[in-house]
Amino acid sequence: MDVLVLGPVQAWADGVAVTVDRPLERAVLVRLALANRVPVPDGRLAEDLWGAEVERPVQRLRVVVSRLRAALGPLADVIVRTPAGYQATVAATDLLAAEAAAQRLHTARRGGDFGAVAAAAREALALWRGHALADLRTIPFAAAEGERLDDWRLSLTVAGLEANLELGAAGEVVTELTGLVARHPLHEPLSCLLGLALYRTGRQADALERLARLRRALSEELGVDPSPDTSALELRILEHDPALRILPVGTGGAAQVGSSMASPGTAPPGIDPAGAAATEPESRPWPVPVLAAPMTSFVGRGREFATLTTRLADPGLTTVVGVAGSGKSRLAAELARSIGRAGRPVVLVELAPLGRAEDVLPAVAAALEAGGLAVDGSIDPNGPLPGIIAALDGGVDRERAMLVLDNAEHVLHSVAELVTAAHEFSVLVTSQQPLGVPGESVYPLGPLDRSVGVALFVERAGLHGLVTATERDELVTICAAVDWLPLGIELAAGLTRTLTISQLAQRIDDRVRLLVGGARGAAGGRHTSLRVALDWSHELLAERERAVLRRLGVFAGGCTLEAAEAVVPDDDVERGDVAPAMADLVNRNLVTVQADGATRRFVLLETVRDYALARLAEANEVDELRAGHLRWCVNLVRTIGTPDDFAAAESVAAVFAEWPNILAALERAPGTSRATDGLRLAVEMHVPWLARAWFREAQRHYAALTDAADIATHELAQALSHYGFHTLMTGDLEAAAAQLAKAGELAAPLDDPELAQTVRYYQGIVDIERCRLPEAVERLREGERLAVRDTQGSSFADALGTALLYSGDSAEALAAYTRSCDVDAAHEDEHGLSRGLSNQAKALLGLGRVDEALATAEESDRYARRLDDRQIPPLNDLTRAAAALVAGHLDAAESYCRAALGHEEDATGLARIDLADVLLAKGDIAAARLLLDEFFAAAPGGVPLLAARAVAVTLRRAEGDDAGARSLLEQVRAEFAAAGFGWHRYTDRLVRPGLIA
Repeated sequence: MDVLVLGPVQAWADGVAVTVDRPLERAVLVRLALANRVPVPDGRLAEDLWGAEVERPVQRLRVVVSRLRAALGPLADVIVRTPAGYQATVAATDLLAAEAAAQRLHTARRGGDFGAVAAAAREALALWRGHALADLRTIPFAAAEGERLDDWRLSLTVAGLEANLELGAAGEVVTELTGLVARHPLHEPLSCLLGLALYRTGRQADALERLARLRRALSEELGVDPSPDTSALELRILEHDPALRILPVGTGGAAQVGSSMASPGTAPPGIDPAGAAATEPESRPWPVPVLAAPMTSFVGRGREFATLTTRLADPGLTTVVGVAGSGKSRLAAELARSIGRAGRPVVLVELAPLGRAEDVLPAVAAALEAGGLAVDGSIDPNGPLPGIIAALDGGVDRERAMLVLDNAEHVLHSVAELVTAAHEFSVLVTSQQPLGVPGESVYPLGPLDRSVGVALFVERAGLHGLVTATERDELVTICAAVDWLPLGIELAAGLTRTLTISQLAQRIDDRVRLLVGGARGAAGGRHTSLRVALDWSHELLAERERAVLRRLGVFAGGCTLEAAEAVVPDDDVERGDVAPAMADLVNRNLVTVQADGATRRFVLLETVRDYALARLAEANEVDELRAGHLRWCVNLVRTIGTPDDFAAAESVAAVFAEWPNILAALERAPGTSRATDGLRLAVEMHVPWLARAWFREAQRHYAALTDAADIATHELAQALSHYGFHTLMTGDLEAAAAQLAKAGELAAPLDDPELAQTVRYYQGIVDIERCRLPEAVERLREGERLAVRDTQGSSFADALGTALLYSGDSAEALAAYTRSCDVDAAHEDEHGLSRGLSNQAKALLGLGRVDEALATAEESDRYARRLDDRQIPPLNDLTRAAAALVAGHLDAAESYCRAALGHEEDATGLARIDLADVLLAKGDIAAARLLLDEFFAAAPGGVPLLAARAVAVTLRRAEGDDAGARSLLEQVRAEFAAAGFGWHRYTDRLVRPGLIA
């Protein structure tokens, strides 16, 4: 059945309309369809229908669902009840189709293909039949969702009109834009588009009047000024900026915006400098690489571009080397963009933000997954190199990918290891020095040619060819002063907003003589000649801008305006000073802006950031700024997690969006006065690390920070309890037990029930893993009884369920797991549901309820995928394997076990044991023996060891060693009894025919 929401609600089944007369019943159907087959908790569903203040919401909800099922008749089965809430097996198909078209629109926009943008916008907008959810606007959730969808419709309309405008259809879009602006007089993008369209049809006065009218409306209605972009457009129209004109449409079908005059060596965006127009293949079985669209045209390097394009057509390593500022990164990005447009998969990895050599492989793996070249979870985070090579290869489905590694100079060893393994692929590396590996082709990137360097200055300064002969000579002087390096030229061009060319030429020449002299190549600087331009740019800044620039250097990977406003201010720079200062720095090309949807991120080039940090050190502000940066990180994580304790996937993702900053703050804190705040940040990161299963990362930071001297006792106890838990999850049970014991000693005299419960919970987990199951059951039952809130009780109930399952009481385990999941569903805790439903599936399987177990495991997988939790799906695969083994589907059981085994970081997990058990059932005794030998050689402990001992009994029997099997059977029974172990999945191996002593 299809549910349509982009207009009055409709439902269709096999081409026949399905009638649901009552608005509330239609609203339930729509709300569940919008959830896209994910269960909706009862509390959330009731609040969406009636608001927060309603009596007996669950009972009322059941009545409405019952009426909906009755109205659906033979289709009633599309509404099902799950432990997590009601679920519909239908979806809002028109909305999904519109979202798919919008995704194509955004992809085309990033690639500059305005024809595809316009087509995708038309496709999406054609799905609307009027106002979204028009017949349900009296229902709370429908009113909000309908308004959101209508706003989205307007955004798609704007995107389509913008694309048509760039395709040269200014005259055609003016009429539609005029009507839209009349209906939305305060919508700045619409008014700006109309102003631009009017200008391109030769109506400059009308365009300026349109923008003036917008300015008045914003002032009178909202009391605000237009955005900087609107003001800039107004000024450009007033000055007849040639960049507002349209270039002819290229063969790729997309109009390019830029100057109508081509400078020497200049390639308009979308055209390869080698001379061939970039065209988009009609279809390909892999995603187009997501590469940020450049903010400026690509000037120069045409010869280098052509040469490298030819080299990269064949397998091999090419390393582009040159000093910082020579344009290596831009050249690599343009090559990646061009080759990707030609139909070849490309992945570009920026290495500059990485602080450690061991971060290189995870960064490449993440880029492959983000670009759709590797399935989530297919690359083992604990040994990613084989998965990376497999993802680059692509198999029979697609062409081999090209790998681009940018800024490798500080991680040469790890990059060398990667490219050596990837010798059969095309790899492009940029670095300040060669890698020195066999087969490397080094391509030096020197200064720009004189004509190209002058053309770059003219383009970046916005002179558009209006340069006299005298000024051209002065431009040569300026470019020579910065050694004809692209970054130096761009920075010098930014100074023309303040100085004339003549003034700049006179002063920059003096600057070279005074500061460089014979110092070129002196130690201590990344490249002295470029520092000339940076020094001069810095001197022309007001003191406020200087302070903001040097303090921005403390951020790793850039920052938002709000982050800068939190960290940068002091007695001399007020919060309100930061935004205008950053705007000025952007104008001077010292700070770049990256757009990510509605978010703007301010980023320093690495060269500029190094310069800023040097200035920060000269100002003796390093410790102060790093302390402020660390406090901002603590507050950021705390603020994101406060509403739901990271129950939603979006909350976890929001934290890891700032991971470069958080990582930098954590790594700079040990051994300093900031160690205490560093430990507080680690504590705040506990749940996000848990949600991503980053146990070793967490353990690394706790190990470095728990010696903080001036931490309060209760904070240290909490940190040690989290440290112990993450240590436990890495398999070091004895160290975890010691850390938790110390946490317990610190917590005992504090009269802090919350902290005592935290330690009790983790100690219960350790008891389970150390196979002290009676103690675990007792400790966890006590914890659930003493829980100070329902979510705490849920955690204890979930752990208690595991202790009971391992003890052999599947029914009580299922009851405990169900108590836990009910609380998680009420709080919409997706991480809790992912884990809890996985555990429920094990208990259901132990009770012989196989179909329910498999359905519950599938539901758990959906939550895990949303959270990017790679720990849960392999556990669910083992449940599927056990079910398949019971049913006699041995090939399927083996397949599930091998899938789970691919995610195990060492030889001591259950996947190896279960696979050995399946292979024994298939008669492959030698392979089973090899797996168990590998397991026992790894010196395992805990539950996996007991499970393996049970399978070892079966192995001896299969090998014909009946006496050895009976002897081992008696030993294992004694071990099970001592530990209280009774998990039926493994104890059943002890009662098979032929094994009774």
